[in-house]
Amino acid sequence: MKNIQQLKQLLPDYLSKYHNINSPRSFFKCLNPNHNDSHPSMIFTDKYNICKCFSCGASYDIFDLIGLDYNLTNFNDKLNKLNEIYLNYSPSYYKPQPQKLVDYTEYYQKCCFNQKLLDYMSKKRGIMPALLKKYQIVYDQNTQMAIFPINKNCYFARSVSGNKKNKSRGNSDIWNKKILSNSSSSTHVYVTEGIIDSLSLETIDPSVRTISVNGVSNINQLIKNLKKVNFEGMIMIAFDNDAAGEQASLLLKEKLNENNIKSVITHLIPAISHCKDINELLVKDPKLLEKQYFYYEAVMSNYFNKMKEKENVSVATLNV
Repeated sequence: MKNIQQLKQLLPDYLSKYHNINSPRSFFKCLNPNHNDSHPSMIFTDKYNICKCFSCGASYDIFDLIGLDYNLTNFNDKLNKLNEIYLNYSPSYYKPQPQKLVDYTEYYQKCCFNQKLLDYMSKKRGIMPALLKKYQIVYDQNTQMAIFPINKNCYFARSVSGNKKNKSRGNSDIWNKKILSNSSSSTHVYVTEGIIDSLSLETIDPSVRTISVNGVSNINQLIKNLKKVNFEGMIMIAFDNDAAGEQASLLLKEKLNENNIKSVITHLIPAISHCKDINELLVKDPKLLEKQYFYYEAVMSNYFNKMKEKENVSVATLNV
């Protein structure tokens, strides 16, 4: 018979087997029966072994869900039911097979830089052409997709003639994460959902420090990278302007707070623009994007100046 703590750790498996949720660390539709969740707003958190909805506020552990699923209110009944289900369970969920890494270096070399890629990125997406060469963005003539290398084991691909997009089979990772290294208390980095959004910011300000999580499911990967390099600066959260983006922003800020990393949720995409993401605003109204972006730059400059003044006052006090 498993104890309460052992059973709580089985929530990801329970979500997979009984609710068909195979990626609980990505947003899924809320399990609250009273919440008609049109946009996935619930996510599993490892720290507390619960799934939490960032829209209605519902929070469930495995005992809460077994109660909802089997109409059980007594805790002992829930405990007995879970032990019945997991009597001979082997927690394979927590022992995933290591994913085989594929080296895409040769594939990148076979791709090319051509007019189709330039037309798509420059004319349709508004991206400064020099950035394509800077980040070695290339074109696959067979699939007719733009290829965005993330590292030698992973890339992002997007059709130049439609909305089709996909990630490689390699391990997904943060794009441009090298800029997180060698940070100071005055460093600030804009974090976007998509690579093209980060390229959009660099188009209006070549000096910007920006990275992309390459999908909100990589939020935990971002936290790991920030902790690994002992990031000392400020994270500027610049996710999409929709319900999922807002929920992901709140989730990321919560995780950053837990790890004592300073952050600000920006509003680079004003509601009046009716744009979903940064690149859409760059294409539709680049002047408005510039106005929003440089407003935050001014705010951050003022913030860091005040922090520096406080540090100088503290040092002067110590020298008295």
